[in-house]
Amino acid sequence: MAGRTMREVEGSSMPEPILVAYTTRTGSTAEVAQAIGASLQNAGLSVEVTPMRSMKSIGERTAVVLGAPLYAGRLPGDFNRFLSRNKSGFAAAKVWVFVLGPTERKPEQFTGARAQAEKVLAKFAWFQPAELQVFGGKFDPDRMPFPFNLVRNLPAFPLRNAPATDIRDWDAIRAWASQIARQLRPAA
Repeated sequence: MAGRTMREVEGSSMPEPILVAYTTRTGSTAEVAQAIGASLQNAGLSVEVTPMRSMKSIGERTAVVLGAPLYAGRLPGDFNRFLSRNKSGFAAAKVWVFVLGPTERKPEQFTGARAQAEKVLAKFAWFQPAELQVFGGKFDPDRMPFPFNLVRNLPAFPLRNAPATDIRDWDAIRAWASQIARQLRPAA
């Protein structure tokens, strides 16, 4: 049985579950990934939701949803490393990407976040996602990731007095996941 999957042994040709892989620093992106996974599952699709950090390879997936937070115009290193180590796997998969970024409901923040995410993804010329979606994010000054948590109380830090916000639009997130489900399964 070495080198063969259980599905091959059983004679089944079931495809691998849709992978929803994410990287998160404070848990906000993980919550969105879970909601997307639940919506895909509610549409009758087999789904695996997991942190990128815990995966070595996407395997033989034909559908992948990737999620990451956008901080100061950058995607986390976990995201970039995940793309690099799965280059060959992405060649055979349809991929959707979502990023969480804006923390205010200002159109220019969403436009800016999209431009920043596109700039990062352009570094991976071979990577062509079916869609890049930008969702509003969550900002909690008490849960800021490193290195921001070290400097957050300095007088010159721009986010020093910023209030906590959460503008994740759960209806839009579920609608986007449903749109993906319809693309994967037109009757869904």
